[in-house]
Amino acid sequence: MIDKKHFTIIIVPEKAPTLFKIKLSNHLLYLIIVLTTSAFLLSGFMFFHYFDVLSEYIEISDLSEQNRHLKIELDRFEATFKTLSTRMEKIEGFDEKLRDITDISKFKEGGLTGEKDLFGIGGPLPGYKEESSRDDHTNTLFDQLNREIENLTEMANREEESLHQLLSFLERQENLLASTPSIWPTRGFLTSGFGFRGWRMHEGIDIANRVGTVINTSADGTVIFTGIKGGYGKFIIVDHGYGITTCYGHLNSIEVKEGVRVKRGGRIGTVGNTGRSTGPHLHYEVRINGVPVNPINYILN
Repeated sequence: MIDKKHFTIIIVPEKAPTLFKIKLSNHLLYLIIVLTTSAFLLSGFMFFHYFDVLSEYIEISDLSEQNRHLKIELDRFEATFKTLSTRMEKIEGFDEKLRDITDISKFKEGGLTGEKDLFGIGGPLPGYKEESSRDDHTNTLFDQLNREIENLTEMANREEESLHQLLSFLERQENLLASTPSIWPTRGFLTSGFGFRGWRMHEGIDIANRVGTVINTSADGTVIFTGIKGGYGKFIIVDHGYGITTCYGHLNSIEVKEGVRVKRGGRIGTVGNTGRSTGPHLHYEVRINGVPVNPINYILN
């Protein structure tokens, strides 16, 4: 009679004469098969799960590298914004300086004044949606930041150019004022004014004083002539630019050379009695584009 409730496993060693028999019940054999199958399935699951974990690890590593690059880019953007912010602050300070010079309370409407929150960026970016992907959001962010930087750079360039043009204008005005005669060239008594003396024109004024009294130039300029000039004796001509020249005659001494730059109030010579003169005095002229004008109109002190 065949025993169907047990199985016998015979083990035959290769070189040993003894046989080994293992008798297993059906239940135990089924249990071994179930455990083996379960172990195989579990091993397969762990194998595939390992690749899932490995894939996630690689993705996390990629994201970490992307974050590192993003941090570098954001640091670069931050540095750029700081540079632009510093530049704009300098321009605003420049603007304030020009307002102080010109006594203008506000340079222009809608300008930089009051825009202290210029660099405040926040809130959702244009076109951004919550369901958009991380890459789309990142790209949108950097595109927006790039546009902001370009706009700020363009604004700074325009404002800087505008302010430099204004400064250049003010400097020209300052130079014009510095080059306009405005002081008495020497101390003394006005003995003859500008205008006709009988039948001839007296093209300047005469200021009498002792020989050796200091003569000063009445505005900034360049000495273009020193020497003897007919009845004026020792003579100096100073070119102030803008078509303005001043002339100094009957000098006792000339203390500047041609080509020298002089400042208003700078010493250029002394009162004398050279040329056709009835006594020590300074003959002083102001000419505009070569035409003599009354020097009294150009004396403010």
